[in-house]
Amino acid sequence: MVRIKNRYIAVQIVPQTPVQTLRLNDSTLSKCLLQNVEKYYGVYGLGLLEHGFRVKYCNERTKIAIIRCIHRGQRYVSSILPLITLIGDVRAKFRTLYVGATVIQCNKFIIKHQKHFLDRMMGQTASAKERQDLFKRVMELDMER
Repeated sequence: MVRIKNRYIAVQIVPQTPVQTLRLNDSTLSKCLLQNVEKYYGVYGLGLLEHGFRVKYCNERTKIAIIRCIHRGQRYVSSILPLITLIGDVRAKFRTLYVGATVIQCNKFIIKHQKHFLDRMMGQTASAKERQDLFKRVMELDMER
């Protein structure tokens, strides 16, 4: 029996106009990615990705997402990310942060990245309650989906 190898791609969504939060969910993001794979690579690329493709995590506040795909399809996903300019109804770009073999390593990288984000944002908040609320929203990693 052969083990199926996955790759996890951590991406940051950079909107064209600065907004506080994005109204994106996992299904919108995955639909956008699969449509663009079909557009640029046709039915072969879509068929290659559909088996193990999934958006594992999407944080609207920090605009970070984790995309899971099979090892063979990782090149297809990572090559179309710079070409996408419209995600749902938002004009935005993808910025690849990290590509890893396990979701644990990807989570470690995102936690480190979000701590740097928190350091920048803590200076802009006024009260201690706002700081606690910001910390709670940013550092929650809900991987149960």
